[in-house]
Amino acid sequence: MILVNSVILLSCNKDEAKLVITDFSEPQTITLEPYHLYPYAMMNIWVTGHVNDTIIIKLHTNDNKPILKLSGKIKERWYTDYYGEGPRTLIFDPYKATEGKLEIEFSL
Repeated sequence: MILVNSVILLSCNKDEAKLVITDFSEPQTITLEPYHLYPYAMMNIWVTGHVNDTIIIKLHTNDNKPILKLSGKIKERWYTDYYGEGPRTLIFDPYKATEGKLEIEFSL
């Protein structure tokens, strides 16, 4: 029982992450790994904060189309079905924004 609890505690939060962005000079990525045999139902992205111009959020690769294109004062939630089909990558692209402060929460 102690071993099971230790494994759970040591592997916490591999299916969720929080990114605080104040440097808009280059794109940033977050990759989440699902827990094996855990019953997932949704993938969620919360973006809050403010920027001076447009930012883009993409999933998986830079070649994919944006799922979110945001600017100004931001308080946005995006979600979709997710059933544990493997790792998921979120890409933050500063696009035209050069300053601001954003918090991006990404969870499976």
